Amino acid sequence: MLRAILLSLIVFQFAAPSAFAKEPAKPDKAADAVHASKDAKPGSYEDWCEEHGVPESLDTRCDKSLIPAFKATGDWCKIHGLPLSQDLKCNPKLKIVRPAKGSV
Repeated sequence: MLRAILLSLIVFQFAAPSAFAKEPAKPDKAADAVHASKDAKPGSYEDWCEEHGVPESLDTRCDKSLIPAFKATGDWCKIHGLPLSQDLKCNPKLKIVRPAKGSV
C-alpha cells in the first residue's frame, strides 16, 4: 500500500506540471513598446529604447550593425562591448537623457 502511494506521488510530481502548464506564450505586444518604431526620427523623443535607456538609432545592443561605426570613431569599450558614450560602468557620472516630447 505504501509503495502504491509513493509511486502515485512520484507520478503526480512529474505529470502535474505539464497538466497545469499554461498555453505557449504569444508574442508580447508590450515588448514592441520597449523599442522605437522603425520610422522614428533619430534624436526625437520617439527614438528611444526603453530596454537599454539609449536612443534606438544608436543602440548597438539592438542593432549590431552600428558597432563598426562606434569602433571607427574610437567610441568603444572593449571590456563591456558598448560605446563609451553609453557605458555607465566605465563612466558612472554619464547622463543619458531622453529628448523631450515634441523635440526635433
